[in-house]
Formats: sequence, structure tokens, C-alpha cells
Amino acid sequence: MSEKTIIRIKGLAQVVVVGIIHLLIISFLNLKKGAWEEVGGLQIALTYCAPVFLLYTTCMRSLKTKKIRYNLVWLLTSLLPSIVILFKLKEAAGAEPSEPVFIELHFEQGYLELMFFFPIIYSVIQLLLWASMWFMILSIE
Repeated sequence: MSEKTIIRIKGLAQVVVVGIIHLLIISFLNLKKGAWEEVGGLQIALTYCAPVFLLYTTCMRSLKTKKIRYNLVWLLTSLLPSIVILFKLKEAAGAEPSEPVFIELHFEQGYLELMFFFPIIYSVIQLLLWASMWFMILSIE
């Protein structure tokens, strides 16, 4: 097999591993409740298309450098901030307002967080990672 094919396979495998870790954490935190029965696979695929594509492109960027430290930076940046975000989303979903409010909004637990907030925040993290890797690679060359 060619070197490009091997890098693509490694990239896909690493993205799948990161995705599985995220799904395990989501199920561990029990974020998916309520309105998830009506959510179709197409809606989830469309929502997470951009974050997964960005995850794959940053992974490919780190693998093309052929340096382990770039791949470790990619892995840590892809996992640690998102895990913290998931824990914060779980904490925010269960929090009660500290003082009485005029209008109180109740969302289905986990739906808004996982279908809106998490993909946007994760996409921003991956864009920042892509830009920083680009600058790191250019500064070395």
C-alpha cells in the first residue's frame, strides 16, 4: 500500500477511537434522555458532519508531519477540552437557578447540549488546533 493510504487509514482509525471515547463518556454521563427517541440518524449525521470533518483534517495534518509529538498534541486537544465540556454540560443541565426568575426555560436534558452547543464548541476547538498546527509546521520549515 502507498504511504498516503496508510496515513488515511491511521487517520480514520484515530477519529473512530476519539468518537467512541466521546460516545462512552456521553453514555456514562447519561446525557441522552427525553427527546432523543425522535432524533433521526440523518439529523445527528448533519449536526456532527463539520466537527468530524475538522477532526479528520487535523488528524491528517498531524500524521503527515510524521512526528509523534504532533499526533499526541492532536489527541490531547481532541479529547481533554471536549471531555471537560461534556462534564460542564452535564453539570449545567442539572443545575437549578439560584434565584427566582421571571421566565424559566426547560429543555430536554442533553438534547440542546449535544445537538447545538457541543458541536459548535468542538468545531471551534478543532479550527484553533488546525490553525496552531499550521503555524507550528510553517515555523519549523
